[in-house]
Amino acid sequence: MNPIKKTLLDLNNAYIFFCASLYLGMFWSLHFFWFPNYPNTLTLDNYYDAIIPQTDLATQFFFITIPIMAVALVIMLLTEWKTGLRWVPIAWIPGLLAPVVVQQAFIEDINNEFKAGVADEARLQVLLQEWMWLNDIRWVILTVMWGITLYFFIAKAKPPKL
Repeated sequence: MNPIKKTLLDLNNAYIFFCASLYLGMFWSLHFFWFPNYPNTLTLDNYYDAIIPQTDLATQFFFITIPIMAVALVIMLLTEWKTGLRWVPIAWIPGLLAPVVVQQAFIEDINNEFKAGVADEARLQVLLQEWMWLNDIRWVILTVMWGITLYFFIAKAKPPKL
């Protein structure tokens, strides 16, 4: 393979790993550092500032990075089609779609209710539990996808069998 084409392909695949790592870091941070404190520390007076600005920024950020990642995955699929690693970009199809569907179909409704203003403490706690549970579904999916992506790079680095 031409060295420039190989470098571009390596950068393409590195972008996939970069996005997978961003996703992984964000959801692991939520799960282990923020979520354990939310039920005890978030109130009607402070939940909005603790959740909405961050989720709005994350949505804006991933609105740009995810479509680029989808293109990078198509490129990976085309270049790995005749190899034993074509399953990696194929696995990313549901691995990328499922977290987006969970966000758009379920979490967005909760975010909208948060944005509209929650007036009842019991309702806030119910919403927080559902919001955290749905985000934990994405945490599991994206952890698996990061592992698959790591495997891809380890497999690519191994010398070919003779």
